[in-house]
Amino acid sequence: MTVEELRTELETIVSGLSSSGFETIDQGILDKLSKLNASAGELGMKEGKRLTENLQSVMAAIKEGKSNASSGGIRLTALDFYVKKIAGGNIEDL
Repeated sequence: MTVEELRTELETIVSGLSSSGFETIDQGILDKLSKLNASAGELGMKEGKRLTENLQSVMAAIKEGKSNASSGGIRLTALDFYVKKIAGGNIEDL
């Protein structure tokens, strides 16, 4: 996977979660985040790996009733900012 492909996939997830919220977290989203997390690691994108891991973790906790949507929102916003940074060509500190 390339950086651009990863960015596109992350954008799709961020957009979907932004519109649907955290009320119904599909296992497929968690699996997709896991794959994107691995891809970020393979590409040497330490920050991307950390952010996808954090979002995946809090989404799993929300799904299990152990966390709330505000925690997910904070992590989703951080990932969204990161994706926009990549799209803008700011890739020096990925």
